[in-house]
Amino acid sequence: VEATRIADIAREAGTSTGTVHYYFETKDDVLLAALESANDQPYARMDELLGREADDLSRLATLLELSIPYPGPQREEWVFFLELWGRILHRPELLAAAESTDSRWRNYFFDVVRSGTANGTFRPIAPPDEVADRLVALVDGLGLKAVLGGSWMTPERMREILLRFAADELRVSHEELDRLATHA
Repeated sequence: VEATRIADIAREAGTSTGTVHYYFETKDDVLLAALESANDQPYARMDELLGREADDLSRLATLLELSIPYPGPQREEWVFFLELWGRILHRPELLAAAESTDSRWRNYFFDVVRSGTANGTFRPIAPPDEVADRLVALVDGLGLKAVLGGSWMTPERMREILLRFAADELRVSHEELDRLATHA
């Protein structure tokens, strides 16, 4: 993103720089629009998959599996977010837009943990919202390392840690969560 110019974006889009500038004031505005557009597809997929699951343990398993930056579209989504988070360090005014996008993601965790706690599927070791925050933080931290390609944090290792942590935090069977996540 840093080396990309508006002219590069216009060329890739098959239009003029004037047209790009008509719709976007800065390159960061293009990045935000690309992120929002890129998110529509995975969020629609997530809504469909989570809506199809009959129980909260299956919904959690699906959500965790979709959180892992496996090579392909899931990794590309992570890269978009990393680019945005990096830009925020230099342009703090982007934080509000990033938080808006991020809140949708976080809400999936809060919804499934709250629902599973309310119906007795989960018996969290802390208040449900705190456990949801912990899950989101772990996904973010491990996902960052997995996307960057560190040798000690592969997507498979992230999956292993994430599923075990979620099972412990929510007092559910790790084996069952793993089985359900495998079929997500």
